[in-house]
Order: sequence, then structure tokens, then C-alpha cells
Amino acid sequence: MIPVALRFSPSVLLAVLASAGLSMAGDIIKLKSGEKYDGKILSESPAEVTIEIQVGRIKETKKVARKDIAELVKATPDQIESAALAKLIPSKDLMSDAEYQNILTEQLEPFLKKYPVSAYKGDVEAIVKTYKEEMAKAQSGAKKLEGVWISPAELDWNAYNFEARLQRVELEKLLQAGKPEAAYRILAELEAAKPASIETVRGFELFKAALPELERTLDRLVLENPVKLKMRTDSAKTLSADEKKQFDEGIKKEEADLKLRLEEDKKMKLGIPAFNEYDLKSLTEAKVALVKEAARINKLDLNAMKVAATAFQTGLKNFSEKSYLSAQKNFEDAAKAFPKDTFVKERADLAKKAAAEAARANAEATAAKPAPVADAAAKTADGKPVSGKTGEPAKTAGGAPVKKTPSPSSTPDETTTEEPAEPEASSNLPMFLIGGAALLLITLLVVKMLAKKKSAASDE
Repeated sequence: MIPVALRFSPSVLLAVLASAGLSMAGDIIKLKSGEKYDGKILSESPAEVTIEIQVGRIKETKKVARKDIAELVKATPDQIESAALAKLIPSKDLMSDAEYQNILTEQLEPFLKKYPVSAYKGDVEAIVKTYKEEMAKAQSGAKKLEGVWISPAELDWNAYNFEARLQRVELEKLLQAGKPEAAYRILAELEAAKPASIETVRGFELFKAALPELERTLDRLVLENPVKLKMRTDSAKTLSADEKKQFDEGIKKEEADLKLRLEEDKKMKLGIPAFNEYDLKSLTEAKVALVKEAARINKLDLNAMKVAATAFQTGLKNFSEKSYLSAQKNFEDAAKAFPKDTFVKERADLAKKAAAEAARANAEATAAKPAPVADAAAKTADGKPVSGKTGEPAKTAGGAPVKKTPSPSSTPDETTTEEPAEPEASSNLPMFLIGGAALLLITLLVVKMLAKKKSAASDE
């Protein structure tokens, strides 16, 4: 999971791009035909120029007639040196801060002092910046593996998978170098020590793809064995007495080493034992064992293993973040797929105990928390305080006393939830008298107005 990793910074990418041009720096011969050779001029004469060029992994020497040359450009010293420095990017894996500092002091900074106005100064300065940034990460405890920076925190909680990753990287290098038998020994170690690692699953994927090649190699060695033995015997006949003695001692040492390795393989219960190209018995036994081991590996459900290994890595991260229930579930899922890995079971048990302890501590903390204190002041239904002075009986907004209703389980002396008392019915008599007086007054006014109108009519 993999992931929790620090990737290349922009300055690293800049340096990589800059170095792409520098890595090709060298002497250049352009031919009239349009062909071009980029390499190192080894010698020159009035008639021809000899140049060494790189073709893939092989160096070739070309002799070019002067009459065929359209242009010859010789690399400058700073161009050649900067091209060599460009190979420092990307930096090697797992470098210490001391290693970074040594390259800065011994290679990069001297170039800048030697060529202060070089056309390649900016390119080298970009490499310097990258190295200083990476050195700071290394000083913080981070590590770079396969071009990815892994933080100190992840190195701590994911140590199981990081250690397995180191072995898987070595396994991959051995396969690329055409050494599948050595790669298998690493795979066997991974399966025995770290079966629940995602890196072990990747190791199986890589080795599974290499199985056909290993089988072909053993078949070839079995067929070649008689010829090789005869060639070795014939070669020994041409040696002097002292040389023959050393030769025989070398053969004895090889035989002793093979015997020791076979004993170790037996203890490890290695599926494919060691072999030697001059020992037909070991070759035959290894071939038979390979067929059996290949069948076992091909039956493995690598997809299911990958899911379980991913769950285990997630569980490790959960545990580091104190998400114990999630960690417990992930560990238990992984334990079903990898029942022989005691480390996985230990993690599952530890997460289970941690989850139980966390739950107990939480329950105790909740129980110890004081209950909220009720507001002593009486309030109305809408949350407003009830009117009334301190020490006086509580009253509602209308001035009526608040009744106290005892709960069924309380005693008469216990104070319970208060409810506002119903307002007492008031007499309707005052309102009747006021209404009658008002009606009488209105009647008198009407009579008086009618009398005035009648009097005015008589005067006319």
C-alpha cells in the first residue's frame, strides 16, 4: 500500500529532463550521407577518424574517412564532465545523508567552481538542488526505494512490508540478470518469513512468469552436462602439476559448497534445491523438484492473496491511527488467508485487546461524567423564567401560583416537576354593571338630541 510516500519533487523532474540531453554529450561526426555518430574520438589521422560509439549495451568502434565527413564537433571538457554528472539522476535507492553530502562535495560543487560560466552550469545546479532536497529527506529519516520516498512514520508502522519490499526488489534484479535460481531462494525466504506481505505476492507474480525460462535452463544444463564434464577433464590434462593441484582443489570446493547448500535447502524445505552445472545428480533432482514446485505456484490464488495482503497492510495503518476495530477486522481477514503467519495472528489479538480496552475506558469516562444540573428557577412552557421574587412561591406570567405535581414514585415531601396552576374563575358582575351604565348614557344622549331638533322645528 504502498502508499504515505513522498514522490519526486519538481526539481528532480527538471534535473531528469536536463540530464536527458547531457547524457548524450560527446564528440559528434556528421557524415555527408546524413548519418551521425555521437561518441568519443579515439584517434585521428589525415585520412580517417576513429570514434567509439554506444549501441545499446555494446560499445562499437567506427573508422570514418575524412572525405565522408561533413562536420566534426568535439565535445568540450565541461560538456563531457557535465554528461557524467547527469548520470547521478535519478539518485540511487537508500542513500544516506552522508552519501548525498559526499557526492555534493566531491563531484557537483567542484564542477561549479571549475566552470563558473559553463553553458551546462544550470543543468548541474539543478542536480545540486535535487541532491540537497533529497539529503534533507534522508536526514529526516525517510528512505527512497524504487524512486519513491517513504516517510519515517510509514517506515515505523509498515516495517513488515518495507523489509519484504527490499527482498522483492533484489528478487526482481536477479530475474533481470538471468538468475532465476537465486531469485527463487529469496522468494522462498519471503514466503516463510512474510507470507502476508503484498511484496511476497508480487514476488510470486514475477517468479511465476520466469518459471518457463528456469525450466528451459535446467533442460539445457542436463543436456550439456556430459560435454562440459569432458571439456573440463580434457582441460585438466594440459595443466602443470601445480595448476592441476589448484584445479582439483577448486573442484572439491565446488562440491563441498553444493553439499552445504543442499543441506541448508533441506532444512528450509526449499521446493527447488540448489544445483551445479557439473553435477548431473543435482541437475536432475532440481528439474523434478521444479515441475512439482511450478504446479504448486500455478495453483496459488494470487488475486485472493493480494486482497488479503492489502487488508493486512491497511490493518497495520489502522492500528497506527488507533482505529482498533478496523484494524482487528482487517487482521482477522488476513489471518484467514495466511493462517501460518504468527505475526498476523499476534496483530489480530493485539488489536482485539486494544479495541476492548478502548471501549472499557470510554465506558468508564462516560460513567464518571457528572449529570447536567437542572435550572432551579421555574420556567414557563416557552422557556421564559416564571415571575416572582426570590423566596416567594413561583407564579405563571398571568400571576397565578405554580402547582407542583408529585410523580407516582415520589413521596409527598419530594419536589417534582412543576406545572402552572389553572387560573381561578373571576366574577362577571363588574362587567355587567359597566355595560348597563354605558347603555343608559347612550340612551340619554339620543333623547337629548331629539328634543333639540323638535325645539328648533317649533321656532321656525
